[in-house]
Amino acid sequence: MEFDIEHARDASLCVVRLRGELDMISVPQVKRAVGDALARGCDNVVMDLHELTYADSSSLSLLVWLDRELEARSGRLVLAAASPNISRVLELSGLIGLAPTIVAVPDVHEAINGLTLGERSEPALWTEHLTITAAPDTLPEARTHVADLLGALNIPESMIFDVRVAAGEALANAIRHGSPGGERDEIDIDVTAFSDRVEIVVTDTGCGFDGLGCESGDLYAESGRGVMFMRAFMDQVDFEALPGGGTSVTLVKHVPTQSA
Repeated sequence: MEFDIEHARDASLCVVRLRGELDMISVPQVKRAVGDALARGCDNVVMDLHELTYADSSSLSLLVWLDRELEARSGRLVLAAASPNISRVLELSGLIGLAPTIVAVPDVHEAINGLTLGERSEPALWTEHLTITAAPDTLPEARTHVADLLGALNIPESMIFDVRVAAGEALANAIRHGSPGGERDEIDIDVTAFSDRVEIVVTDTGCGFDGLGCESGDLYAESGRGVMFMRAFMDQVDFEALPGGGTSVTLVKHVPTQSA
């Protein structure tokens, strides 16, 4: 087993490249090295798996440990470029989409871009604001409005679908959990397009929520998967409990570069 760790941007983002077989012998070595990177300030980890040829059950303990470490830092673990065989192991683990910090993407560069979006400061191409009543029957129109706005951009339908699902989950949570006054309350939606990403911010008037501790481990639970869907479909999801009450959820999706 060979591996190396590099800081792709600064101390807060590191890329772990794994080559060969990840098993009970190599996992402790990788864990020690990643632990050192975390101690130096790495809060987000991209694992480049395209040269990983084998992973057994002990490799999953590495992911569980790293998920817990990064959740405490509000960080992300992105598993990138896994082969079909390694992807099967990850799927069987049940960690993808259920563990709070873990997502999987097909490309390493996509993973790095998704984790660096928040630090870019170029001006927005445009911003659209919408306020809706906190009533379930406003959901379809609001989802469609967001999708129609993104339709003006040169981005794939699959990305628009991803954003529509994630925004729909954020709005449903805002109506269900973030509107104590029911239909007397209002929910704000801000959609902003940048040259390389779109951002959707959903703000409610509830008691405030940080996005943690909401997902059920019960596969057959009737609810509790909304945040999981948001994180699975978007590149970045941030929750902010507002000082005056309410929650602001920011959804970020990396898109093909747009012209100003």
